[in-house]
Amino acid sequence: MIRVKVCGLMNENDLTHCVQAGVHTLGFVVEFPVSVPWNLTRNQAKELIQAVPPFVNTCIVTGGAVEKVVSLAKKTRPNVVQLHYEETLEDVTTIARELREIGIKTIKALRIDSEGKCKFDIDDPTEAAQALSKSGVSAILVDSYTESMPGGTGVMVDLTTFQTIQQSSALPVILAGGLNPDNVQSIVRDVNPFAVDVLTGVEAKHGEKDASKIKAFMLNVNKN
Repeated sequence: MIRVKVCGLMNENDLTHCVQAGVHTLGFVVEFPVSVPWNLTRNQAKELIQAVPPFVNTCIVTGGAVEKVVSLAKKTRPNVVQLHYEETLEDVTTIARELREIGIKTIKALRIDSEGKCKFDIDDPTEAAQALSKSGVSAILVDSYTESMPGGTGVMVDLTTFQTIQQSSALPVILAGGLNPDNVQSIVRDVNPFAVDVLTGVEAKHGEKDASKIKAFMLNVNKN
């Protein structure tokens, strides 16, 4: 079974559409260090997370200093924190340890640029995956990186690079970047990720999801 995370949720209506469609994890962008269209305050995120029913996971997507990330996690109490910014390996290791102590898991995003390099203090994808496998995080997420947008780029990750990271990682590897209802079935069949993460591919517009696209996305993932 391929697990699905829908990210960039900003209202209870979209949250309900995701739950009804069988989405496994609901993602909320919270106090991201740079301006993105999906940013919530910690109080807004806390209210939405509290509205999520049992047996559906929640994830905040954030980044920055260790103290800030841990504070956000304690305030919002998600199941998972996804680090999606310029955290160093040392930062990631510290955050994963501190969150584990309060029962929250950590995912680190490896954002891959057009040259196949990671936007990380270890820029080689193989070496980065190997190092993160020992950092205490629970999974690695592979996303595309552009200068104009740190996430939600709508740009596909090179699938050969994704497979290299899969092969180098002792952890589950999640695929993000450019996924939508039309392409997800073939991509899942080709690279068999642990999970897929979609944001712009199921939007009506920034900050608002399209219920029909969410249903189609789930249907096409589950055809494999």
